[in-house]
Amino acid sequence: MDGKRITPEQGKTYKNRGGGEYLCIRGLDGGALMRNVASGWTFWANGVMQYEDGSIEWLYSTDGHWTEMSAQGV
Repeated sequence: MDGKRITPEQGKTYKNRGGGEYLCIRGLDGGALMRNVASGWTFWANGVMQYEDGSIEWLYSTDGHWTEMSAQGV
């Protein structure tokens, strides 16, 4: 199954191909500031690909850090 490069949509939650769900905080030029909804781990996902089943993965991540999660999930 081949993936297609995307810029994730702000406010949308995506399922990672390898597991977990990630909220897009901000999409930008084929990458996105993403947050793991379970743990709060936040990072830039670079080279995001989406597959036919809607799942995503990325080539590499940068600037990972823990954040406090608010009631709104942002």
